[in-house]
Amino acid sequence: MFLFRSRHDITLVQSSSSAIATPSLAVFKQGKKVVTVTTDDGALKDRVHKLVDEIGWNPDCPDPTQLPNYLHPINAEEILSDVKAFTIAAGQRDYVANAANVSSIIWHAFKEAGRPINWSGFYFVRPLVNPKGSDNSHDHDHILVLGPFMGKPACSRIRFQSGVCGAAWRSKSVQRIADVHRFQGHIACDGDSKSELVVPILDQHDDTVLAVIDLDCPVPNGFSAEDERTFVQVARLLTDACDWSNVQLPFTQP
Repeated sequence: MFLFRSRHDITLVQSSSSAIATPSLAVFKQGKKVVTVTTDDGALKDRVHKLVDEIGWNPDCPDPTQLPNYLHPINAEEILSDVKAFTIAAGQRDYVANAANVSSIIWHAFKEAGRPINWSGFYFVRPLVNPKGSDNSHDHDHILVLGPFMGKPACSRIRFQSGVCGAAWRSKSVQRIADVHRFQGHIACDGDSKSELVVPILDQHDDTVLAVIDLDCPVPNGFSAEDERTFVQVARLLTDACDWSNVQLPFTQP
């Protein structure tokens, strides 16, 4: 009964006995009966769709466009375990080395789950030696510089005001974009990308953005709320696992 997995908002009441000609299943959502399904409602597929119309696939999967992500989740437990194994447990604190391994861990987790992904990697926030333009505020004196990744060659640098990565940097918050072509200011580093998930890595002392984890998918709605939660945890692990002092090495842009 995958429809009811982790559904704390749902209560089921089954009526089935020798005295009942047609067994039924009453579904209550937040205490209110929303639907009753019986064996007279047609084939199993029809009964499932009747349920879905009333309760959604899941709180994290409200409509069919998210169904592939919900039915084929990445193994979050294995991802977090692997990240710890190759960083904290290995005593490796170099942020570049750790980003390289984590890029690979993420890439293969999606492949093993049968989920499409066309880019996984990192951008690091670096101070600029030669900032351009008239706005020389602190954030604009820095730039996102490409780090380790899996996938096609990518944009080597991204400015503070640009793209989904820039939005995550500016807002210090996750950006889960269902359709990048509807996102104002999207940077098309890879024309195959249709959706994107960007998670900032924050300094544990002052919430400064140190880097971002950037994932691209070649289909719309490629990332779920559960994916987002998983990679927020990955970002927190990397905050503690890495020595970020060298990320302040100045960068000279062309």
